[in-house]
Amino acid sequence: MTVKEIVRQLEEARNAYYNEETPLMSDAAFDELEELLRSLDPQNSYFGSVGIGGSSGEAGKIVHPHPMLSMGKAKTAAEVLKWMDRLALGEDTVYCEQPKIDGLGATCRYREGRLLYTATRGDGKIGQDISHIAAYVKDIPETIAFTREDVEIRGELYLPKDTTYDTKGKPLRNNCVGLINRKEDRGDLKHVRFVCYQIVSDRAELPGRESEKIALLNGAGFNTVEYHRVTSDGVDTLYEKYLEEDRDRWLYETDGLILTVDDNTLHEGIDSRWVVDHHHHYAIALKPPAAGKETTLKTVEWQISRQGNLIPVAQFAPIELGGATLERASLHNAQFVREMMLIPGDRLLIERANDVIPYVRMNHSREGRSRESFIDPLIPRRCPVCSSPLEDRGVQLHCTNRECPERRIQSILYWVRQSDMEQVAEGTIRQLYKEKRVRGIKDLYTLGEKDFEGLEGFGEKKTSNFLNQAAEKRSMTATELIGKLGIPLIQQKALRKLGIQSLEDFWNFSDETYIIGQNLMAWRDDRENREFLEELLGVITVEESSPDETLGEVCMTGKGPLGRKELTELAEAKGYTVGSSVTRATVMLVCEDPEGNSSKLQKARKSGIPIVSYEEFLS
Repeated sequence: MTVKEIVRQLEEARNAYYNEETPLMSDAAFDELEELLRSLDPQNSYFGSVGIGGSSGEAGKIVHPHPMLSMGKAKTAAEVLKWMDRLALGEDTVYCEQPKIDGLGATCRYREGRLLYTATRGDGKIGQDISHIAAYVKDIPETIAFTREDVEIRGELYLPKDTTYDTKGKPLRNNCVGLINRKEDRGDLKHVRFVCYQIVSDRAELPGRESEKIALLNGAGFNTVEYHRVTSDGVDTLYEKYLEEDRDRWLYETDGLILTVDDNTLHEGIDSRWVVDHHHHYAIALKPPAAGKETTLKTVEWQISRQGNLIPVAQFAPIELGGATLERASLHNAQFVREMMLIPGDRLLIERANDVIPYVRMNHSREGRSRESFIDPLIPRRCPVCSSPLEDRGVQLHCTNRECPERRIQSILYWVRQSDMEQVAEGTIRQLYKEKRVRGIKDLYTLGEKDFEGLEGFGEKKTSNFLNQAAEKRSMTATELIGKLGIPLIQQKALRKLGIQSLEDFWNFSDETYIIGQNLMAWRDDRENREFLEELLGVITVEESSPDETLGEVCMTGKGPLGRKELTELAEAKGYTVGSSVTRATVMLVCEDPEGNSSKLQKARKSGIPIVSYEEFLS
């Protein structure tokens, strides 16, 4: 393939990516073709452009006063560290980390506090005027109050994962582009969201750090990205958290992370060292390569959560991805199954980036099916476990039977996991439930040796392990108990924010200021929930705790004996909050080696912050 042919394919693919509802190639294939061009002709003019167009139709063109450039790329955390070394700014340099959202880049320009226009990123220098969307997208305000000067607020337009818009089985990003391109019937633009991450201006007095700009926007009521301030020794941890947790948790689709030198005053000096054409050099995108393969759908299995929601799981012909054999992937919720219009035998595209949980990216057999006339053969009408009628609740199908055996089993398993009963396996709980020895959480604490007699597989040791675990976990503080009840968003950190330290605080709480407080009261005021808690209080021992004024924020660095998530949970259980860097709020630095010489250790010593090992902290 010639250089000219590669460029032609890339430009066609990029035009489809920015302007059409159907991409010509996958992200992975596009990146691979770009790398081939870079190896053959690194100075090709193609690399001096960002995107093609951004919206078609009646809209005019907008010249960006400040070019909206793309990002340099890294495929691994190690490559990001090499980039940091190349910048040579020192170990203490702080970077602003935020998600790389897979949406349509856009900017909103304000003059004298009023919206002047909204435009796409386009080719980075010239975008399309899409000001018509502001009347429909709730995240684009007509006025701002924090400045009267000319400013651009930049971000991404996207459709959230839980959208109620019928995507017809196509990727969310492509549906978003299609909605923005509409010339009529624009009411569905209400489904589009705008999330911002940057303020740009020559005249306005703005904060000196990227993270402070995001905080300013958030305080002004904008929908903003999540962000963290991190030094070089925190990159690995944040990247692992992104792969294992954040990208599934966030409602916007992402294809990596972005790290930017947080101090704006350093940006010009950094860029002066290199040619700035395709991207600035003070920021980089950490983009894990996505892997995908086609396979054939066999059926959809419906699992029941402890809340009664039905979770669909696709079962398909085995494929090899990321060194593993895959046969199942989550389908998120009932609405997603409906949008995919699935039929056994359909050709599915399965993706699995960096060895994380696989997901169904696209139904290639969906094309040509009409939502209006389609009857979903894989959507159940009754609970697959208890046969109770199902209800539609938002995007979920819901089993309303609180006595559904699977709902009860899942509730017990949730309690066991929250209580760290490591010797109690899921199979054990299912067997005990089947044999009618356990019907609820309280039964875990009332079982005796006689209850295990005659049960297959329960010898003296297994029985003893179970009873010992239950006895050891019978005693807990009030906040530990409340945090295990499964109240939405309520864990011990949330309880501290609400000022709840005892059961008396819990029963008397009446502050509706925060959504977590509303969730707590809604759960507590349900009659069946109160009866459940009263039953539980009859078999466990509650140790009332009082606020400890000496606790505060701890920071962790270096390799610990457990994963960072587990260490954070243990720290929060002790009454601490956990920060990502050493600041004025840090009361203790927990590390692998107190005699080490990392930037965090040096800063803690200079600030007089106590330094302890993981072993000391956990004991």
